[in-house]
Amino acid sequence: MSLSSAIDTWNPQEALSTHSFTVFPQVYASLLRSTPDGKGLLPALASSYKADPAAKTLTFTLDPGAKFSNGRQVTSADVKFSEGLWSKGKLYGSYFSSIKSVETPSPQTVIFTLSQPDETLVAILSTSNAAIFPDNYGGETEADFWKKPTGAGPFSIGNQTVGRSISLTRNLHYYRAGLPHLDKVEYKVVTDGSQRLLQFQNGSLDVVNGVELGVVGQYPKGKIVGVPSSGVSVLTINTKSGPLANVDLRKAMASAIDYRKLVAGGYAGQATVATSLLPQNVPGISPCSTCTWSTTDQAAAKSLVGKSGYTGQNLELMVPSGDPEELAAQALAPMLAQAGIKVTVVPLPTSSLIDRLGKGDFQLGMITYSALAPSPIDPLGFLESTGVVFSQSDPGPANAALTAVHAASTPFDVGTAVHAFEKTANTSNAVIPLAVPNALYAISGRVEGFVPTPYLAYCADELSVKS
Repeated sequence: MSLSSAIDTWNPQEALSTHSFTVFPQVYASLLRSTPDGKGLLPALASSYKADPAAKTLTFTLDPGAKFSNGRQVTSADVKFSEGLWSKGKLYGSYFSSIKSVETPSPQTVIFTLSQPDETLVAILSTSNAAIFPDNYGGETEADFWKKPTGAGPFSIGNQTVGRSISLTRNLHYYRAGLPHLDKVEYKVVTDGSQRLLQFQNGSLDVVNGVELGVVGQYPKGKIVGVPSSGVSVLTINTKSGPLANVDLRKAMASAIDYRKLVAGGYAGQATVATSLLPQNVPGISPCSTCTWSTTDQAAAKSLVGKSGYTGQNLELMVPSGDPEELAAQALAPMLAQAGIKVTVVPLPTSSLIDRLGKGDFQLGMITYSALAPSPIDPLGFLESTGVVFSQSDPGPANAALTAVHAASTPFDVGTAVHAFEKTANTSNAVIPLAVPNALYAISGRVEGFVPTPYLAYCADELSVKS
């Protein structure tokens, strides 16, 4: 399998790269798992669970066959330890804010007591953000554990060459009997899209995760598999310094973009126009009626540019090299130029781009962020923890929406909270949603059992190869 960039960490609570979340499900397991279509939940390390809204508890019964890859039984003590890591996570800890305490009445029983009813929590417990790790890091130091962590997923970590490859071997103690089918999975970091195509054609790669749009038509007929993703491609703007601190210039950029042409050209038709800043394919998220996302008005854009005081300075637009955003950025630049906004596209390795965004060392950036669970909590938590996708704008509205969604008791309440956030984000234009790209994979003829998922984080336990 290929990755267009290396994973950024083995710790799910610190990971920002989607490539990391592509690999995590092969090594880690959670209490629950998502159905392939992302709309339902199935048992995983927990064979069953029971919710008691009146008592505000979730009680999980662990599968007696659940073991870590080293053969050690998964117990309630491991779950309690892991929850401590989740809730203290610097990026995604807010996902678990409703968990007040964890009780372990027996090795196979764990009870989450909640501060309030939280319908969103169960979906989050199916993601890698809620992976189960050995109690006290299995006796290792924290630093040593994260170099080569132990999980309960279908594979364990073998050899690693940082930034180049990861070798995974079959977990003989996997809780799903008879799985995985494969003895070994090799992830190869191949940053150049043409190289990924060549290696797929000569049989060096069986699966290409994230086919580059510029070469999608060159892949063998019938080998591309796609599904609408749970992500959204956005233009994020540094709101703290330079000409982009002016909201009128940001609004001008939003009005100057021809979103339909951008999808047709920049995304090669493998996307739809984004109608919300939050990923619109996630249950509970819908466009707000008063938002102007995806509205094109070149005359208004030119007027706003004049009003902003912008004098034609060149603005750098950083994009991840080899990813769909690179092609889309090349299509975006001339649209902005028509409104008098000068932009130069600067491709960077994903790791370098994330580092620059995290430090606020950028003017414009284009990335795709994705939800990993069927709940608005996941994308809202990401926006809040990143200062709304690194724009350095006020994360308060995202945090308020997070709190409201956690406390929501009906779908209407969830929608109200989401729309309130969207209205504020639409006024700020610190981040501009562009498109909902398809998740595209190239699958060789010898691979069987591949089912693409909208959440990008599929588990390879049911994959097999023809002999």
